[in-house]
Amino acid sequence: MNLNRFRKYIFETVIILVISLVFVLGGIYLSSSRKEERKQVDYRQQFSQVMPSDHYSLIKSPILDNYDQIDKVYIGYDASDTPLGYVVDVKCRNEYGYELHMLVGIDYESATIKGITHIRDEEIPISFSDSQFGILRDTVSGKRIPMALTGSVAEEDSDTGDEIVINGLHDGIYYAQSPVKDSSGYIDYVEIEIEQGRISHVRWDAVNLDRTTENKSEASLSGAYRITGLDWATQSYNMSHALIEVQDPKLLNMKSDGTTAVVEGVTCDIRKFVELSTECIDYARSGYRKADYLEDLDVVLNHILRGSAESLGLLDDNGIVVISFDKYLGPFEIKNSDGVVIGLRTVRDLARSYTEGEDTGHDSHAVPDDDPDITSVPEMPDDVIDGSEDGVINENSQSDNSLTESVDDLPLTEIASYIDSVPGAGASSKLAVTCINTCYKFMKDYLNWLV
Repeated sequence: MNLNRFRKYIFETVIILVISLVFVLGGIYLSSSRKEERKQVDYRQQFSQVMPSDHYSLIKSPILDNYDQIDKVYIGYDASDTPLGYVVDVKCRNEYGYELHMLVGIDYESATIKGITHIRDEEIPISFSDSQFGILRDTVSGKRIPMALTGSVAEEDSDTGDEIVINGLHDGIYYAQSPVKDSSGYIDYVEIEIEQGRISHVRWDAVNLDRTTENKSEASLSGAYRITGLDWATQSYNMSHALIEVQDPKLLNMKSDGTTAVVEGVTCDIRKFVELSTECIDYARSGYRKADYLEDLDVVLNHILRGSAESLGLLDDNGIVVISFDKYLGPFEIKNSDGVVIGLRTVRDLARSYTEGEDTGHDSHAVPDDDPDITSVPEMPDDVIDGSEDGVINENSQSDNSLTESVDDLPLTEIASYIDSVPGAGASSKLAVTCINTCYKFMKDYLNWLV
């Protein structure tokens, strides 16, 4: 083989390789294009009802790792690649284990709901008929997120077909008391007994910082403490009995003003009862009994007031610790990143922070030198009717409820839309709103939305 012939052979080989490579790359491109087109066809079929778009792109963000309820998030674009909105694949579970799986479409510019669909693949599906879901879809479409249900939601047992039972409760007696007194000097407390995993006994009462004053139930029966309607002792009994009936404080349907319209004969403010009974149920899940609570309360007292309840003389004849931490709330306060107080720690959480050496940001022994008698408050005149206990809000001194009232851990001040629950599907409507608000929280983190 001479040199010219060899060069020709090499040239022809290179040409063949180039042509082959062109064919291979072309085939890969065509195959990839067809695969992408098939994928886009599938997307358009799945998402057309919630976010009609020319094409979609899957979002890949580490923020999704913080949202177990969200499977995938897509951005929808028009033909000119202008973003139109988002499609969120979200599945939420309520406290009873029932699930709802939805696709939620959110407009790019206005943060309104473009549409929702129900994906019926839940392991334990919550009851939601096609007609009921259709009502919900029509209700939420065009509404801004986040949202909340208006008024109280009647979570009928017919939504699930089962008796409401809170799973995982340990038998025993559980206790919680308010860290601060009310306007009349009373400190509310709730005691709950769990038998065979169910609430069998409930007691709601309050002691007064003034040791000469009867507890609230006794004072109401003697006429020393009065509210409109039935006496407070009767209303307390009615609330306790109602909780035994429904088992879950959420089903007492407390309204934003702290009242309830579902328990006969109860017109007083039930906020403390709901908060403290919910705290007791949380303790029952972990077997944190009354004796544990009182032991931790002593831990808190030792750090703040340098003594136990007994040594400080804070125990009444019934063993209730008569203390209000109004002047020592610093260690209890939970603050957001801006330093705004958004809630109070429980006694259990604060005691753990002390035993685990957490810095609460306050001197644990910072007791004012001029500290007055902590058990002394002015006695309320017998003829005073406490309006605040009757759910009456003074227009000249309305309190800011944004620290205590929230929907899906979102403050009420952030709620953009209010909707009515679907008739006969209160619990299902509530879970759907939770799904939608979960989408909002992700979008807020992803886009750094300012509210």
